[in-house]
Amino acid sequence: MNIIILTAKFGYGHISVAESIKEKLLKENKNNNVIIMDFISYLFPRLNKYIYGTFNFLVNKCSKIYNILNLIAPKKTSVPLKKVLVKKIEKLIKDNNIETIISVVPICSSYISAYKKINNDNIPLNTVITDVDVHDLWINSNTDFYFVSSKKTKMQLINKNINKEKIKITGIPVKDKFQIKNKKITRKNILIMGGGLGLIPNIDMFLNKLEENQNLNTTVIVGNNKKLYRKLNKKYQNIKILKFTENVHEYMKNSDLIITKAGGITLFEAIKSKTPLYIIKPFLMQEIGNAKYIEDENIGKIIWKKDKNIINKIIELLNNKIELETMKINMQKIEKNLNEKLLLNIIKGSTDTKCL
Repeated sequence: MNIIILTAKFGYGHISVAESIKEKLLKENKNNNVIIMDFISYLFPRLNKYIYGTFNFLVNKCSKIYNILNLIAPKKTSVPLKKVLVKKIEKLIKDNNIETIISVVPICSSYISAYKKINNDNIPLNTVITDVDVHDLWINSNTDFYFVSSKKTKMQLINKNINKEKIKITGIPVKDKFQIKNKKITRKNILIMGGGLGLIPNIDMFLNKLEENQNLNTTVIVGNNKKLYRKLNKKYQNIKILKFTENVHEYMKNSDLIITKAGGITLFEAIKSKTPLYIIKPFLMQEIGNAKYIEDENIGKIIWKKDKNIINKIIELLNNKIELETMKINMQKIEKNLNEKLLLNIIKGSTDTKCL
């Protein structure tokens, strides 16, 4: 089967989800032909650098404006799909003999949905929602199935008049290497991550205080934030500073606690790794929704505002074996209620797609 997964470089998470889905599709059937495409770069080859640059600037420097734009955007009822873009999408599908489309970014779903309407094309569009809360941009009339992270997400879609038969609870797809069953850690290890953009608020305060604690092993992954890496590298004796790495799963598996942003992909990687989370001041709209889910499911702690005692609270949690074990058990319960194979079954045309 010829399958295309449409993604975009709005942070690394969407790329990671696309790669995870491809991994599972090829594991299911090695004869599948799976293409991952940066759809924004394909549609706008001359503008994509400006589009991504603006996104990175807003997320890094103007998060309030970013949130406002996210609230305003759904009020637009259609995407600007000119004839030239329709032809580009049509060419993409025909040249690659695409049989089904998977989208992991809302704007990609919007463009394909609009294309299907204009061209009267019935090619399947499957949207994988990569956060717990559903932004209205994820919802498009020509979407065949929505694959969601939780019952909460499903109910939000139902409340937005989406047919429940179209909604499948699979969790957010992550790579198999994050999976772990029996976790054994001899020393207290903290993993600090800022996502692909390396966004870590008050990082100097954190690391200065953690450096003082000789009983902790601390690793910081700054992603693609070169400026932050140059600032932190070789500054601390007892703290390991890393750039973007393909071995995040190993660091997660060997950690007692992850201090990070509340990204949807990171959330489900942590669930697979059975590593409790500590989220500090979530500020992007979708991440606030993910943080509430973490809190409601008791799989981590959230610091919603400035707190001078954050480090002490982190150490307190690390020393609370009962609370950490409870969080791990809750992660196991979440994982047991997910059915990743629903996505694979629907892609290959299986009738075994009973809604959870």
